[in-house]
Amino acid sequence: MTDIDIAIIGAGAAGLAAGKTCQALGRSFVVLEAKDRVGGRAHTDTRTFNTPWDRGGHWLHSASLNPLTKLADELGFDYLKRQSFAMRRLHLGGDWADDAARTECAAALAADFARSDALGAAGKDVAALEAFDTGGRWYRITHHDMEAICARPPKDVSALDYYRYGDTEENWPVVKGYGALVAACGAGVPVSLSTAVSEVDWSGAGVALVTPRGTVKARAAIITVSTNVLASGVIKFTRPLPVEMQHALGMIPTGLANKVAVQFSRDVFGLPDTSYAYMMDERDAARRAMSIQIRPFGQELAIAYLGGDHAVEMEAAGDEAAFAETRAALADMFGSDILRHVVKMEATHWGADPHTMGAYSCALPGGADLRDRLRDPVEGKVFLAGEATHAMWFSTVHGAWESGIAAAERAAKSLG
Repeated sequence: MTDIDIAIIGAGAAGLAAGKTCQALGRSFVVLEAKDRVGGRAHTDTRTFNTPWDRGGHWLHSASLNPLTKLADELGFDYLKRQSFAMRRLHLGGDWADDAARTECAAALAADFARSDALGAAGKDVAALEAFDTGGRWYRITHHDMEAICARPPKDVSALDYYRYGDTEENWPVVKGYGALVAACGAGVPVSLSTAVSEVDWSGAGVALVTPRGTVKARAAIITVSTNVLASGVIKFTRPLPVEMQHALGMIPTGLANKVAVQFSRDVFGLPDTSYAYMMDERDAARRAMSIQIRPFGQELAIAYLGGDHAVEMEAAGDEAAFAETRAALADMFGSDILRHVVKMEATHWGADPHTMGAYSCALPGGADLRDRLRDPVEGKVFLAGEATHAMWFSTVHGAWESGIAAAERAAKSLG
């Protein structure tokens, strides 16, 4: 490939946004993507169930401030407006919780997270676990929620980092899929698919990227892959990244969040479209809590969410174990008869994906201030982007999108 201004590694939200910004700034660029598709960790699957469902990012988080909400409006992507995930249904193993129990659970959940935020507000970069009532009746729900939100267990979550997350509690699911929206937003960006970068040489005047299609030479590079991928060494740097940046990568790992989707032949739930329910079996204290989305947008699906250690365990155990756990939860909640109407099941495996090695980032205790290090330019020619580099919208698609714009602007400015 010919010499260009900026080479972009990765065609997820950050890479596509960086490409669009380079276009707007009149900079020559190339986007190199290891996968055979764009979108990265925002991926809408339309093949498995012949209906769209998001294997990764799903909600327009902080939707009224989210820049992709405006793009969704312009591109005709509908979304469902709703305030957060109110605890509408809670199953306790033997039966559904009554109003009093749901209210008590919601209050305990809010109190745990409020105490964590208080630690963060005080500048304490300690484990969020220190704030939680681990002996309380509802702790399993708190633990599950933090694993789902942060992709790590509470002991691994920096209370200060979590406090800095910019949340308006507006989480609006995209009807046709968030991954489809991201792909549409980047439709005008040329991408070289199935072009994995195996080596980055930034020791000379510019940057040289080794790919199966040849070496790409550019004046600067924007790298949007996950922190786990960067830390793994799968992309070789002939000259190591600065020690401070390597330390930051280790302290802000990419945690794991997966989904188990179940397709039914008909409506077996009798609930409103796009409902949510928790499962916490009080008959078995060792059983993990779970949250399930039911009939998203009227589709005959149920989608269970697994995060943190739960996701790690299930991914390691294999699909059949994840399927069995999800079927058991659904049978307890809605009766075993519904299992007769199961058509197909599917599980995601973001941890085993060699191009992501996880779902989204989480700063470990002591690592909250290190996101700044990830944004530091390396000699004016190597720039990192992606959700992990965003100061307050980390772990989100729109955080990745904004980081790509910012990195492209910094790279272009450095080139003069």
